[in-house]
Amino acid sequence: MSNNTYLFKQSCNSMLNHIVELPDDQNEMATDIELTKLLNVSRTTVRSCVEHLSKLNIIKRDGFKKIVLRDPESRDFFDIKDKDLTKDIQIEKYFLSLINTGKLLPGDKFSELNLAKNSGCTTVTVREFLIKFSNNGLIEKSPRGRWKMVKFDKEFAHELASFREMIEMRALIELIQYPREHSVWRELQDLLLKHQAISLDMENRYLEFPDLDRELHMILMKSGKNRVTQQFFNIVSFVCHYHYQWDKTGELERFKIAVNEHMELLHNLLTHNDSGAILALERHLQTAEETLLRCLNDLDK
Repeated sequence: MSNNTYLFKQSCNSMLNHIVELPDDQNEMATDIELTKLLNVSRTTVRSCVEHLSKLNIIKRDGFKKIVLRDPESRDFFDIKDKDLTKDIQIEKYFLSLINTGKLLPGDKFSELNLAKNSGCTTVTVREFLIKFSNNGLIEKSPRGRWKMVKFDKEFAHELASFREMIEMRALIELIQYPREHSVWRELQDLLLKHQAISLDMENRYLEFPDLDRELHMILMKSGKNRVTQQFFNIVSFVCHYHYQWDKTGELERFKIAVNEHMELLHNLLTHNDSGAILALERHLQTAEETLLRCLNDLDK
């Protein structure tokens, strides 16, 4: 993953805080699997952060162990206020990171003032972003500058799934018409290899799947060359994952099914089996909708 992402910087900072909070008589960090749960990120992100901290000579790998070599210093931490970003992008990245790391859950309340303070943005910028974001139905306004995370209903879930199928299927139709020397086929080949590697060790690597899922659908959407639909990709993808990410029941099994569906789609694309690719995407999107609805049912219990 890119070492410039907000998630990477935030995860590195969290990992440094984990080191700081270790007992005085302990110089060994948590395992990679423990860190994925502690930080609520993928194994790919954990490994990237560990590699970064190793380069800073803060830790070193010793087999499966990570030995702490020195205490973190203030200069080791990233400034995640992202001063180079415009403020509207900065608050969006910060807010979505709170949700994706489980710090904001359905039913939680939060204030514009706290978001502004913690994101380094003004309350005006925060308020404008929240008003725009509220259009997707995931947050609702409360009195005195407060907001609440909410769940959407099954009707909205069906509508969203239908919209997703429409824009992704259209993008797939355009993708399969790309010339065979186009760079996208190399991207898809590399992505298939990543899927195959994870599928051989799903028990230990299944938490890497969300990164691959986003990568595949991002390639697909970019192939559509439609600026109107591309601007909705992040929000559609986010909403589709928002509710079922809290339901960890059967997560491994769900990811196994999704990995196999991805590999079927990628194989058909790379062998230029156009009809097979279309059917594979239809099956995958149908599974995604069923998973979303099932998790909505579980959250209502």
